[in-house]
This record gives sequence, structure tokens and C-alpha cells, in this order.
Amino acid sequence: MKAGRALFFIVFVIFMLGMVSYLFPEDGISFAERHFYFPSLEEIMVKDNGTDIPQRLKAMEAGLRMQDSLLMVYQDSLTFYMNFFRTHPSRIDCPDNDWEFLFPLFERLDSCRKKREVVRILHYGDSQIEGDRITGYIRQQLQEKFGGVGPGLIPAVQPIPSSAIGQTASDNIGRYIIAGNFANQVSHNRYGVLGQMAQVNGNASISVVARNWKNTFEHVKKFSRIRLYSGYTPGNFNANLLPSDNVPLLQKSTQKKQTLNVTTWSMHEPVKKFTLNLSGAAEVYGIAVDGDYGVAVDNIPLRGSSGTFFTRIEKSVMKPMLDDLNVGLIILEFGGNMMPSIKKEKNVSDYKAKIAQQIAYFKELCPESKILLIGPADMSTKKGGKLQTYPLLETMVQGMREAALENGAAFWNMYEVMGGKNSMIGWVKTKPSLAAPDYIHFTPKGADRIAELFYESLMFYYNYYNFRKTHEQKIQQAN
Repeated sequence: MKAGRALFFIVFVIFMLGMVSYLFPEDGISFAERHFYFPSLEEIMVKDNGTDIPQRLKAMEAGLRMQDSLLMVYQDSLTFYMNFFRTHPSRIDCPDNDWEFLFPLFERLDSCRKKREVVRILHYGDSQIEGDRITGYIRQQLQEKFGGVGPGLIPAVQPIPSSAIGQTASDNIGRYIIAGNFANQVSHNRYGVLGQMAQVNGNASISVVARNWKNTFEHVKKFSRIRLYSGYTPGNFNANLLPSDNVPLLQKSTQKKQTLNVTTWSMHEPVKKFTLNLSGAAEVYGIAVDGDYGVAVDNIPLRGSSGTFFTRIEKSVMKPMLDDLNVGLIILEFGGNMMPSIKKEKNVSDYKAKIAQQIAYFKELCPESKILLIGPADMSTKKGGKLQTYPLLETMVQGMREAALENGAAFWNMYEVMGGKNSMIGWVKTKPSLAAPDYIHFTPKGADRIAELFYESLMFYYNYYNFRKTHEQKIQQAN
């Protein structure tokens, strides 16, 4: 075929494909019990929206760090902060536009080293945070800045592998969890802060060892204070702790008790593993694996949960446990598991009301703690044969934001931070991929990336806290 004819043939084929794309119904057609879809001209001609995700995230980070390049002129800096709080995609929305909302948390973090106390951050979520994903990065950065070691609060029985620690438990320990895909409930609701409990009856053991995997963060690789949370012991309940090889056994016992009992072991030197040998009968609500001071960040995933179960947990156990843990911040990262069942706006308003109830529950039991709600990531579903954001996802994110702000909690819009509508497609197609091919979950690299953006956002407000302290006199004069 001559060059001229070949060129004509190519142009003709492109023209015909364009005409088919233009005339073909957007939702496709059905024939012989099968559905056929043809991509639109926009999909054919427009550059893949996933290729600019890394550049977009870098630009967002530049906005987070811009204050470093500013001359620290008070008014200029204040204007910059205010613009960020109102417009930046990675801002943390605060109730009543109170940009000092997180100042009490920062005061506690700043003083925990001096006071030799542990300030705790509870990070609840669904399968997006399983295995210490997202939480692990945030914990490492906060412990690096404010002090602290250890993985934080862990259950007696953990069936899901974690990059932070390895756990084994006796087969005769019963595990019960209030919500999610692994829900295995009992007749009462004494589940404690983790939303789960373990039933010990007889002799049992629980062993914990720090991981040393490639993706294990350094600060979880040692710990120096262990606390066992138990209750409803019908008789004597003994708990002996063997910290590590060649270290004497540390023995503890508790008397009959119907409420919460806290058993504490403090090590002279940090250890990397321990075994708890238990005897008697008791409910175990969790084990805090921390340092002597600093910040603890607990990874609390509940696969399949939409985060509406907290109000069912009995307050007689939850309240004293929250008090003893010295909680400074409660992060609720949910919404993804709810999305497939959101078919109309009434579903959104119902979910909003349930989230508001969970916030009120925590505010009642833990009034000194701050609450921060994180909305779901972008999620893709197929419509007309093509992947796109769930139709009502943006509506649900807005509903969750309103639930937080109207009830005295902060809100971080992970969906907007990712890039908004159809951004999940770009996160999957980025090389290396930042999201899994299910177009729902992050890859480990993506989890670290979103955690990095959240941490930098949190630290932006911490920088503002320090800025206000430095310029307190000028602020008073301005007022």
C-alpha cells in the first residue's frame, strides 16, 4: 500500500472510531444478554488523569511548607495561615472556624516529656489501616518529635499480621469483637476501648515481639512499660510477665473485681519482647505496650465496620479505661464500608446522624480529648462499563464533615487531599501504584503517602500554635 493510501486509511479509521464514540449511547447498549460500552471522545483524547498525581501531591506539600520561605513578618505570616485554613485541600476543618481547636492537644504533647507521662492518640479505622498502615507512619513521626516508644494499645488476640509487632496467644483464649467482618459478640457489651475483649479461663499465655521487617518503624522496636487491662474476675486472677530471656519473672495478682483492673509492669531497661502467663478467669480488654513517657498512637482497625458501633460499648468499662490511658486525640477514619449501601441522599443523612452519635459518645466519656473525623478515600465503581467515583461519595463526605463540625469535632477530607473525583484511578495507575487494583484500598506506599500528608497537615497547625505563642504580645496589641 502506498504511503498516501496508508495515511488516508489511518485517518479514515480514526474518523470512524470518533463517529462511533460520538453516536454510541453513554451508558452503552444491551444485546443478547450482554452489555456493550464504547469509550467517549474525552476518554480517548484526554491524557490519563493518573499521570499527574505525584506532581499534584508535591504541589500540595509545597503549600504546607511555604511558611518556611516566608519572612516571619507577623501580618504576612498570619495572612498566610488564614488562607491555608480556609482554602487548602489538606486543611483540617475545625468547628466554628476555631483554628486554636487543637492547641490543648499540642500543649499536652509539648509537656509529656517533662511530665514523664504518656499522651495517647487512638486511631480507629476500617481495613485501610490494618497491619499498622497509616497509623505506623504517624506514630513514628510523632514519637520522633515528642518522645515515646512502643506500638501502643493492642488486643490480647490479633489474627491480622502487623508490621509493628508479632503476637501469639493460647488457643483457649476466646476472642470477641463488637463490629466488622470478624464480629463475634457476647451477650454483654463490655468490649473496652479496642471494641473487643478476650475471655481467659484457666491457664493461658500471650506473647509479643517487636518486628524487624523492612517496613517496621524504629520506635516500635522497643518498649519499657506494659499495662494489662482486665475486669470481671470472679476470683483471684494472676498475671506473670516474662520480659525477655535472662530477666526475672515479674508477678502480679488481682483480687475479685467487677470493673476495670489495670496491672502495670515497668522495666529498668527497654525490651523487645515479653510473655504474659495468665491463670484464673477474667475478661481482658487490651494490653498497652508503651514507653515511660511521650506519645502513644494506637492502631485500631475494624475490617468491614462503618464506625457506628461505639455507642453500644458499655460505659462502665470504657470510661475508666479511657481515663487511665490519658487520651489526647481520638481519630475516627471511616465511611468506606458504608459507601456501597449509599443509594440516595436519605442514606447519607441517616449515616450523618449515626456518626454524630458516636462523636457525642466520646465527648461525654472523654471530654478533655479532641476528636478528629477522617472521611473516606476516593472509591471507584463501574457505571456504563467505565470506572468512576461512587455517585454519592462527595455527598457522603460533606455529610460527615457536617457531622463533625456541628458536634464539636474536627474534619480532614482525605477524598479532597487525594485529588477529588476519580482521583483513585490516578492513584492506581501511578508508578509505583499508590492504590490497589480494587480501586478502594491504598498500597503500602500509598498508605505512607496519605499518612505523610496527614502528619504534615497536623504539624501545620502545630506550627501555628508555636507561631501564636511567639507572637502572643503582638496578638494582644492587635486585639
